[in-house]
Amino acid sequence: MTAAIPAAHAAPQGNPAGDAGQYGVCSKLGEYIFVGGTGGFDALRQGDLFEELLKTGHVGLYEHANAISAAENPPGLLTAIERVFRGTGPGEAELGQVGWNYFTLPPSYGYYQSLYIQNGLSPSEANVNTPSDSAAPGQLEEDLNKWKAYVDAARSVDIKSVAPVVGPNDPDEPKLGENVFATNPFYELERDEALYGRAIAFDVPPNFFLSGGSGPGYEKFVVQAIQWGNAHGLRTTMLVSPYPWPTNAAGRLETFRQFTDNTFSRDTQDFVNRLRAEHAVPSEWAVDNYEDTYPHDAPAMVPETVRNTTTEVGLWLARNAPVYAHGDDAEGVICLPPAGSLNAEPLATQP
Repeated sequence: MTAAIPAAHAAPQGNPAGDAGQYGVCSKLGEYIFVGGTGGFDALRQGDLFEELLKTGHVGLYEHANAISAAENPPGLLTAIERVFRGTGPGEAELGQVGWNYFTLPPSYGYYQSLYIQNGLSPSEANVNTPSDSAAPGQLEEDLNKWKAYVDAARSVDIKSVAPVVGPNDPDEPKLGENVFATNPFYELERDEALYGRAIAFDVPPNFFLSGGSGPGYEKFVVQAIQWGNAHGLRTTMLVSPYPWPTNAAGRLETFRQFTDNTFSRDTQDFVNRLRAEHAVPSEWAVDNYEDTYPHDAPAMVPETVRNTTTEVGLWLARNAPVYAHGDDAEGVICLPPAGSLNAEPLATQP
């Protein structure tokens, strides 16, 4: 099922449903769900624990640089993970913004060529944690030029789209008003970065969004920023993560099984429903548990039959979440899941 949206409008009105056969793009979506992050990343070598997710034909590996680095040892671990995801697509990376030569220096330097290419990884998309959400006075041109050099270098290693990770998660960042991301000078750097990189990613943990985020105006900001990205023909990737993650009395992060109040699955479903109701649907969903920094915390990742795991949330998204796509003549289309499935209860059990 599909719903057509005029690409020129950031906030569509009406959004009538159309016949699925009318928009062939919805039957050719490929990978638009990504799973990975850091928590339990090593367990992705156990493909038999998330077979249904793999069978959807829409999942790819989310290659967070921290997780990839940790998985270099023991030898053979990354190879085993890649074997599970073979044939799913090139995957998507999450990186930090450093110098442009991060991508081009030889493997001996230990940067991208070593961490990704030598390990057999060749992501076609990247989401980047930039140094700042806004340029300092007088720094916009210099900061944007650094970004352009970084993106150009990424394209030289076949990364086709490079997204700044955005979200007004700081209480002091401007949020109140209409189309704040699209019009406020504070976000000019991020707008320009997104347009040059042909993508924008959103760090919006579902629980954080549903709890009001960083203050008044947060939810509207996120909704309108997604619509802005879609209207400009960008890849729009929504990063969903279980936030906040608790610590114990000693200040150490708890493991997945110790986190007994986890509501990640339910929060994600409520979040998707909210965005769909607002016609603010991204073109991709990435389940990226970066709060749990233990790559060996396997229960956080698998199996897909246990509620709140990364693969369980990924499977629910693959079966139920709508995605935005560009149809014929660049028309914006929301590709809906099968009728009646969006509000279906997950098959998972409690851990």
